[in-house]
Amino acid sequence: MTIDPRSAANIATLRKDAQTKAREWLVKCLEAGINVKIITGTRTWQEQAALNAKGRTTAGPKVTNAPAGYSWHNFGVAWDFVVFDAKGQPQWESPLMEKCGRIAESLDLEWGGHWTGFQDTPHIQLKTGCTLAQARRRVKDGK
Repeated sequence: MTIDPRSAANIATLRKDAQTKAREWLVKCLEAGINVKIITGTRTWQEQAALNAKGRTTAGPKVTNAPAGYSWHNFGVAWDFVVFDAKGQPQWESPLMEKCGRIAESLDLEWGGHWTGFQDTPHIQLKTGCTLAQARRRVKDGK
C-alpha cells in the first residue's frame, strides 16, 4: 500500500516509535479499503497555544481543548486522521472513522473515540506509560 504524501509528511514529524506505529496503522486502514489520511502529527507548543486560542481569544471555532503542553501532539506521539470520500472530501462523521479507531486499538494504540471525559474521534496516540505531567517534567529536565 502506498502512503499519500500528506500522511507521510505528518508521520515524519513523529517520534521514531510513533512513526512505526502510525505507518502500521495507516497501512492496515488502507488494506481495509478505507481512504484515510493522517492530517496532523507533532505540534510545537506554540502551534498548540495558537490552536487553543481559536474560539477563545482569537477568531474561529474551538478546535482543541488542550493548551500547550497538555496534548500528546506536543510530544510527538499523537496524530489526527480523517476519512475521505471518492471526491476527496473529508468525512468527519463517517462510520469508517470508528473502524479506523478500532484498527488503532487492535494495534495497542489509544483512540480518542473511546475517551470518557470527551471523545476525540480523529485522534490516535501511543500508550506512553506516563502522564502528561510526567512528560512535561521530562521536557523541563531536558530529557
